[in-house]
Amino acid sequence: MKQDWEYRREIVLPFDLPLADGQIMVCEKILRLLPGRRLVCRARFRGETVLAKLFLGEGGRKEAMVDATAIRAMMSANIPTPVLRHQLQVRDKPHVLLLFDFIPEARSFRQAWTLADPHQRELLLEKLLRLVAAQHQAGLRQVDFHLNNFLVDAAGRLYAIDGGDFLLGDAPVRRKAAIANLGFLFGHLPRRELHRSPDVLQPYLQERDWADKPGLLPRVSDAADAFRHRRARRISRKAYRNCSEFLVRRHQGLRICQRRDLPVEELNRWLQATELAPREGEKILKPGNSQTVWRTRLGGREVVVKRYNLKNPWHALRRMFTRSRASKSWENAHRLRAYHIATPHPLAMIEERWGPVRRRAWLITDVAHGEGANGYIPAHPEAGNLQRLADTVLAFGENGLVHGDMKATNFIMNETGVEVIDLDSMSRPLTAPARRARIHRDRQRFVRNWTGDLRSAFERLMHQ
Repeated sequence: MKQDWEYRREIVLPFDLPLADGQIMVCEKILRLLPGRRLVCRARFRGETVLAKLFLGEGGRKEAMVDATAIRAMMSANIPTPVLRHQLQVRDKPHVLLLFDFIPEARSFRQAWTLADPHQRELLLEKLLRLVAAQHQAGLRQVDFHLNNFLVDAAGRLYAIDGGDFLLGDAPVRRKAAIANLGFLFGHLPRRELHRSPDVLQPYLQERDWADKPGLLPRVSDAADAFRHRRARRISRKAYRNCSEFLVRRHQGLRICQRRDLPVEELNRWLQATELAPREGEKILKPGNSQTVWRTRLGGREVVVKRYNLKNPWHALRRMFTRSRASKSWENAHRLRAYHIATPHPLAMIEERWGPVRRRAWLITDVAHGEGANGYIPAHPEAGNLQRLADTVLAFGENGLVHGDMKATNFIMNETGVEVIDLDSMSRPLTAPARRARIHRDRQRFVRNWTGDLRSAFERLMHQ
């Protein structure tokens, strides 16, 4: 008989896991779950807190062996990694259980990076490059490089985890494979991180005792750009299918793509209560013939809803068999994650569907806190604010992206950041000449938002 921890997404905690040797492990908190494949949790075993990785399914035993082999190789090479304490079997099941030291108050490298200031980020990147160099020297190479495969503890120490993502060779990783792996690393970071200094790769080169040969940085940069674009496509496509992050469903003539951390019951109650229209007293941000934007509450959170209207019968006819603007915005908002360009967090995309025929559509996002750059910049014309806004505009072009409507009102600013909205026209042209031409038009349109000294300042910043 299958247990709920073997196949369900919703698991009642805590639960006891009986082991083949008669001992019991108690799972207290789920940290990662791939139903039917793998479960990672904080657990109690022999009176101590451990990290438990439970491998399920037909291939689980092989995956556990690969993971354990790579972790033991790192331990032998003195590469910081949580110690593998036990390799156990589940009672009356083929499932394998690996138990590791639990690192309290640890964050993934990605989380630590997001919260760090520029100086801290420089230190984190140096530690990461040195650790990856040690892995490469020991013959270990990540197959699917991921920043969540590294943990930072409360004291700032860095650890490698998840041995299942590594290939173990019998010799140090060669230069060509190392360049590709470094490209994957930098492909997870903002593009400018690789170009902020010509010496950015020095920590890696020092650990491996390699000379900094001409052409090394451009090769890593090309690999990083290619990976970043692939990752952007993968993230945006994932937003349209059922997976651990997203849920796709139909409800009363609607096709809904939503994040799983937005409870289905909350969204359904909101749909029934509002009929997808603004209620009396709610703030209308943009009334219009083609779209209506308003703020509302969905469960316990404040959100922004953008409804894409049908202006007339001819407009409705054109929209029947083409992608909705809500769908394009939903995809592009997730695509921007790969490029580290901030936009209000997308929560759900809803379309009226009659089979393949589309009608109206809605996009629900978190609220962008701040005001349009057209109001914020004249009131706060300090050089740092101008630079932050210019960097956001430049980031589009540096990544080959075209926003398509660079009005100042589409950049929401506050004292800490810039968020970009209105993404339904965003694209990445297929050819380099088309990209250059449209990026140039984007920047010209942005500069036209300003007059006088502000215009002169932004013209300089666009050509820095």
